[in-house]
Amino acid sequence: MTHSLHRTGTPDGLTSDYVLLAMRAAGIHDRDPEAKETAKAKLISIGEIFSKHNPTNIMMERLRRFSPVVTASYTDIETVGNILFELKQKNFGLSIVVSGLLSEIQKCAKTVGLEPHTVHLSLGIFGKKELLPPEKFLEITTQCGHHCISPQSVEHALKEIKQGKISIETVSEKLAKPCICGIVNPIRVRQILQELIAEGF
Repeated sequence: MTHSLHRTGTPDGLTSDYVLLAMRAAGIHDRDPEAKETAKAKLISIGEIFSKHNPTNIMMERLRRFSPVVTASYTDIETVGNILFELKQKNFGLSIVVSGLLSEIQKCAKTVGLEPHTVHLSLGIFGKKELLPPEKFLEITTQCGHHCISPQSVEHALKEIKQGKISIETVSEKLAKPCICGIVNPIRVRQILQELIAEGF
């Protein structure tokens, strides 16, 4: 499991990859049925805000109706800033997490008048790294925190593209689909697949 923190890639590649997550607090927003319903209504509203800002992917709507979190992915920090500004105006009182390049997120937060509460950093991968798939494959597979995109799926997708069985746009959406949380960025997947093909994979 990688969560959204361990997305692999170069700084250039990650400038077009941001994840937003809103969640209720255990022990506070679920302490009684009324608090739970209030938090649920707020999360649904946040999901609607995420949705109206044209995410590249978003948690499926029926899941948003009962999940304690709502997630979506975007390709640009400007959109993330617009969402954060709107969430600040609404003052829902729920935790908002932004994953992506820290330098960009810090500038964005400052622009909208927010101060990050906590910063989590990925320390990388330890252990038998020689058993890992190629780095470019990891740039796709680590986009799903529950590892619903396998290296074999990426390999199969490349094979189908090269054989002309499927378009790169269609296969990018297909690879993103198993991620029900909606944090796999199909636009970034497409870019990485294009790079893999150019490199002769």
